[in-house]
Amino acid sequence: MDWGVLAVVLSVIMIIAVVSFLRGRGGVMQRPEVVQFVLYDVKMNQALVEAFYMREKPKRFEKSNWDINKKKISFLNESLQETLRMTFGMVEDINQDIKLVKKNKTSHHSIDVAKLVEPLAVCRKGLEDWMMENLGTTELPTKYPSVWDTLFYGR
Repeated sequence: MDWGVLAVVLSVIMIIAVVSFLRGRGGVMQRPEVVQFVLYDVKMNQALVEAFYMREKPKRFEKSNWDINKKKISFLNESLQETLRMTFGMVEDINQDIKLVKKNKTSHHSIDVAKLVEPLAVCRKGLEDWMMENLGTTELPTKYPSVWDTLFYGR
């Protein structure tokens, strides 16, 4: 085997190892992002509840961030986890009702979205309290790109 080829192969392996080591795995650093994404769905749904009956056509409630992050909330307290599961279960049921109303072309005023007001408020308070407790703010701090982020396509 040619020593030049061996040197290139070893160099590529070393670069891959260094890049994967520098990238890390997320973990604890990802928790604020998970909370922020779920909180976005909660805030959006609160706005949709307020304007639901004023709209000519019903709009489905948001749950995409919940669907992505629902398995990553084990660090939250049990009561908040259960409230989130219950609330987004109700959101799923209401979205099914909205789908039926649109399909049958009937009035959406028969859908009871008022039952979401209290659970959404509890979820929002719990998530914002977690952010205040762990970050000191309800917003994620601005992340500025570093040299490593620029060179290695920051996470």
